[in-house]
This record gives sequence, structure tokens and C-alpha cells, in this order.
Amino acid sequence: MENQKAAQQTQSADIEGEGNHTADRRYREGVQRSVKDGKIEQHAEEAAEALDGPEGDALREAQEATRRGRPS
Repeated sequence: MENQKAAQQTQSADIEGEGNHTADRRYREGVQRSVKDGKIEQHAEEAAEALDGPEGDALREAQEATRRGRPS
């Protein structure tokens, strides 16, 4: 019974309601760090290289799936 309660508490702690607030906060903090550190151009170049590289097709497929509302 104790293990069952602990598992339920862990599961409910992972559920954040509408949207994942933890992921949103991490994303926003990462964007702020990138802007503050002046790495926007560097990240843009890395993204362009990735699109031109071997993973380009998979990245474009993921982008298109996201546009259609489906996670990749």
C-alpha cells in the first residue's frame, strides 16, 4: 500500500495541468541565456548546417508534423 501511494504521488507531481510549465520555463530561460550570451547568430548557423546535413530530412519532417499539430 505504501509503494502504491508513493507511485501515485510521483505520477501526480509530473502532471502539470494545461501545458507543461516546467518545460516552458526551461525553454524561456534557455532563450534568455542565448540572447544574453549573444549566441543567436551561432545557433542560426548551427541550425542551417543541420538542415543541410544528414539529419535535414528528419528535421523538415518534424517541422511539418508540428505545423499540422502532431508532435514528431
